[in-house]
Amino acid sequence: MKSPTDTDSFLSEDGRVEVVFDLDELADSNIELVMKSAVAGLDSEQFEGPDHITVMITGDERIRELNRDFKGEDEITDVLSFNVEDDENDSGDDEWPEMGDSSESEEEPNRLGDIAISLPQVVRQAAENGKSADRELAMLTIHGVLHLLGYDHAEIDEEKVMFGKTDVVLAKLNL
Repeated sequence: MKSPTDTDSFLSEDGRVEVVFDLDELADSNIELVMKSAVAGLDSEQFEGPDHITVMITGDERIRELNRDFKGEDEITDVLSFNVEDDENDSGDDEWPEMGDSSESEEEPNRLGDIAISLPQVVRQAAENGKSADRELAMLTIHGVLHLLGYDHAEIDEEKVMFGKTDVVLAKLNL
């Protein structure tokens, strides 16, 4: 089994999306789907600003650790987003989670942030919701990108906007 810092990495053609994983293996189709979904999420907005992200596909143990250390919730979750801007404004002692190539830092001018997704949780949620695992993985990738772009769903009005945008991007991906 790989350690949390032992990752494989793939970069999108335009260089904006890096997909890393610390699982023993990840299907090429999953890597391509995450890249395609992340790029589609970024392209869905007329966003002027940083647009380079890393998406880590991981397991339950690592996502639980990240959720506990950075969100204060000691439980498995599906997706977490770590916005560079939020980290710069945070006065906490938590160190930024290392997800991508260590030669790239969060100070890189075009760096928007990182997303972590638990693949086992994706599979469970897809089964619970009667959806395909591919659709769930794409949806969570887009969801994470929208969080990095400033969207939230804490309030009902925010939720309608964010989930509506997610559905539009998913439809463009034919999922």
